[in-house]
Amino acid sequence: MITVLVKRPHEEAYPLEIRGTDEINELVGGEYELLSDDRLEGISLLVNEELRGVEANNFPITTDGYRDWVYGTCVFVKSDGTSLSESDRDAIRAYLAAQL
Repeated sequence: MITVLVKRPHEEAYPLEIRGTDEINELVGGEYELLSDDRLEGISLLVNEELRGVEANNFPITTDGYRDWVYGTCVFVKSDGTSLSESDRDAIRAYLAAQL
């Protein structure tokens, strides 16, 4: 099991232990895509891009200098596949707070 951080639109992010990709699919409502933000080194974002324009905006990201929006539920994971540490989770929460 690994610890991830789950961010749903209009809700606070919370840690969750997951066993694998099936749980991520369930969390994001279907197949997920891997995104990154220039400001979160070593952290990846897993989202369902099919929800673009369907579910409410969650928060903006910046990738390669371009700004875009995350729609629906986002699962933050460590890029190397290990659990997010407490300091990783704190960094993500600070990043999310700066987006509002």
